[in-house]
Amino acid sequence: MVILVFILGYLFITLENLFSLNKVIPSILMAVTCWSLILLFHLPVYELDQHLIIKKDPKHLLLFHLAKASEIVFFLIGAMSIIAVIEKYSGFEALRELFYAKTKRKFLWIISLVSFLLSAIIDNLTASIVLISLLRKTISNYKERLYYLGIVIISANAGGVWSPIGDITTTMLWISNKVTTIYLIKKILIPSILCMCVSTFIASCLPIFNGSFQIKKNELSKDHLKRGFFMLKTGLLLMLLVPIYKIITGVPPYMGMMFSLGILLCVVKKYKSECSIDDFFKKLDFSSILFFLGILLSVSSLESLGKLYNLSSWINETVSTWKITTFIFGLISSIIDNVPLVAATIAMFSYPMDHDLWHFIAYVSGTGGSIFLIGSAAGVAAMGMEKIDFFWYLKKISWIALIGYISGFIYLLI
Repeated sequence: MVILVFILGYLFITLENLFSLNKVIPSILMAVTCWSLILLFHLPVYELDQHLIIKKDPKHLLLFHLAKASEIVFFLIGAMSIIAVIEKYSGFEALRELFYAKTKRKFLWIISLVSFLLSAIIDNLTASIVLISLLRKTISNYKERLYYLGIVIISANAGGVWSPIGDITTTMLWISNKVTTIYLIKKILIPSILCMCVSTFIASCLPIFNGSFQIKKNELSKDHLKRGFFMLKTGLLLMLLVPIYKIITGVPPYMGMMFSLGILLCVVKKYKSECSIDDFFKKLDFSSILFFLGILLSVSSLESLGKLYNLSSWINETVSTWKITTFIFGLISSIIDNVPLVAATIAMFSYPMDHDLWHFIAYVSGTGGSIFLIGSAAGVAAMGMEKIDFFWYLKKISWIALIGYISGFIYLLI
């Protein structure tokens, strides 16, 4: 019965546009219903501890999984708050000063590189939203803008996979102690660069990117630009310090993110006459936060019942190597949301920290989502903000994303 509830909830999440139902609703209902069924019917639940399956009290196990999910939730709250502060003081608007280019092809490479680097720090979804907003003010031709957005999605997803704070799925692996910052960068940076560069190079050969390019002048005053750059540099630096803070002190990532947020709020005190701290928190996307909480608790119910352990055993017996499994997972993530997919993977497999499987999962779950428009949060955001047609993306961009995905995966195999 719990499995049926999970399948139905997952279906509503995947087809949210068809049902016109925000995915946070089925996510929350699915989590509550799954655990309610466990408690109501006294279903036996277990915890896998060092390869030992131990029977546990459902209420205590629920609290345990809630604590694990809360680490990711509070990490997201801290990151979103820092981004809200940067945005409030026109930090991202100041980025337009970097977009100087005389040709469309050069501008494509600039926007791709900025998207790649920015997503590694502020996550791929936020980077995509920021660049979509900036491209609206930079490129007036809608058709041309769509092609640039297609490359932004690919580059943002590629940039997010090699950083522990660049993609929610990579953050989940990091917080769950499946990967460490140094080994993640060492293993995934080059494949992600390859994915971004190959995709951008192929796109740059398209006729749409022939010709000269002229950027509209930034409307911000010099004082606002100066302050914007200062807040951008400060905010990004504080977010970059989170993994370093974890390595030095050993505190969980969400504590480091909260520490960075506290420092940034101290910095903005000199601008307190313009807005209050409450204004920043009003901009937080609580629907996304509740969605992640619902997904993580739903997956934990299946993990507690032992269903994911049984599934992992079946996969190991059926598929000859986990490398094939990860490649298939990457293709699946282009169709369905990669958050529950990675959450299930973490619960299914018990490989040690920094095993190659986790690095493969980090790569495929992010870059695989670029193949279809609905396969990543960045793609869904672009579809909503710019009304990008699914079939247009499938025809014009998907094949580029697929080649980029495969090129990086081949490097991982080598």
